[in-house]
This record gives sequence, structure tokens and C-alpha cells, in this order.
Amino acid sequence: MEIKEIKEKVKKLKDELKSKELKKEGSSSMGIALKMGTEFVAAVFVASFIGFHVDKWLQTTPIFIIIFFIIGSVAGILNVVRSSKMINKD
Repeated sequence: MEIKEIKEKVKKLKDELKSKELKKEGSSSMGIALKMGTEFVAAVFVASFIGFHVDKWLQTTPIFIIIFFIIGSVAGILNVVRSSKMINKD
């Protein structure tokens, strides 16, 4: 009887570990998606912020905001593409 009880406990522990691993994979993909979104938004925000201050410093219309917004968007897209390529390698 003791061997059966041990086998049952081992089986329960294995099932718990499998369910925890599945939960980790789900939260991991959500974390990756949030990371990519944050990288994109941060690149656009920082570039636009720099463009705003360059416009303020040079007393120009929003030309530098537009230029730096485009640069930030391209940089954000490149960061997301680079991150997704690294994830696909694993």
C-alpha cells in the first residue's frame, strides 16, 4: 500500500508541475507582447520629446517633432522586429 501511495503522490506532483509550466508559458508570451509594445511606445515617445525640445530651442514650427516622430517610429519597429527574431531563435 505504501508504494501505491507514493506513486499517487508522485503523479500528483508531476501533474502540478506540468500545469505550472503551462501557466508560465502563457504569462511569458503575454510578457513578451507587453515588452515589445513598451519598446515601440518608448522609442516614439523619446524621439518626439527630443523633437519637441529641438523645436522649442530653435523656435521652429513642429517640423522637428514630425521628423523625430518618424525616426522614433522606425526605431521602434526595428526594435520589435529584432526582439521577435531573437524569440524565434529560441
